[in-house]
Amino acid sequence: MASIQRIVSPLTKDISYRAQVRVKGRPPESKTFTNRKDAKEWAATLESAITDARYFPSRKAQRSLFAELVERYRRDVQRDPSRGAHLDWWKKRFLGLTIAEITTDKVAEARDALMAQTFTRAKPRTVKGEKVPPKQYHRTGATVNRYLATLGHFFTTAVKEWRLLDRNPVRDVSKKKEARGRVRFLSDDERDALLGACAQSGWPALHTLVLMAISTGARRGELVNLKWADVDLKAARAIVHETKNGDPRVLPLVGRTLTTLRELKLQGSAQSEWVFQQPSGLPGPYEGFDAHWYAALKTAGIQNFKFHDLRHSCASYLAAGGASLLEIADTLGHRTIAMSKRYSHLTQTHKVAAIEKMAREKGL
Repeated sequence: MASIQRIVSPLTKDISYRAQVRVKGRPPESKTFTNRKDAKEWAATLESAITDARYFPSRKAQRSLFAELVERYRRDVQRDPSRGAHLDWWKKRFLGLTIAEITTDKVAEARDALMAQTFTRAKPRTVKGEKVPPKQYHRTGATVNRYLATLGHFFTTAVKEWRLLDRNPVRDVSKKKEARGRVRFLSDDERDALLGACAQSGWPALHTLVLMAISTGARRGELVNLKWADVDLKAARAIVHETKNGDPRVLPLVGRTLTTLRELKLQGSAQSEWVFQQPSGLPGPYEGFDAHWYAALKTAGIQNFKFHDLRHSCASYLAAGGASLLEIADTLGHRTIAMSKRYSHLTQTHKVAAIEKMAREKGL
């Protein structure tokens, strides 16, 4: 709010006007003029500039380190393990800055740096005595947007709950363009060939793992980190406690999946707490089974296929079998049906059949 004060010099009796602008969260600013008109114009211009800027940190925000508040946010607000890597990246990027110093332009610059950054998914391999560096990857637009979403929620908390800021600096940062979701699923012949190859794999548990991925739609990490304590063979179900969206999910175990799980337990897998233990006997789940997976794909003659596509296969089979998008979303662990809409074209046949049946019954 602006105020104009008339000042009379005690010595010269000259008259001047001091304009002062006060805005919550900012130190007051003032300036003296020889006439009231100039003072009012200056105050109005400054107030307009402040209003247009819209974002002013409090003094407490100017003293609060981003890295320290990230740990508070991680402890008290966001406990989703899938967001941990996002928070670690932002913490490293803005190390030493207060949240008041993290402006929209800095976030946009960091977004572009994240997009340009490369990373690897494997360790260097030794081939014929020579070390082969792992392949370099760039993050997709969708992944970068997930990082932005995590940072955006952090600042929303800082604004609405902690009352440290007046505005979220991430709000005005544009998102990256996301590629259309990939839908690659196994045909019946491909599925039979792959399962046959997995049954002959050097790692026998691969057959059970692939069966579970197809029949439950669970993610690779959810299956690999499954423990026998989470599997109830009598009730024919398994519980995944840590999922991508943070909500526990029950996996029904049916048909060949249940049969092979029972066989796996009888074969000695139950001696480990992990369902898919390392064949070397080392502790922990067998996360690096890629060599066996690629060998099975090669034996089956399947190309352009990823382990995650087994999840797409499950969803596609459900859609083709008449499952609704809500049922598909529930099976895959989607919080909304938006992610499941990529399979909607596969449900058209069943929609047409349902409408035709209704039309016959009602004489339409």
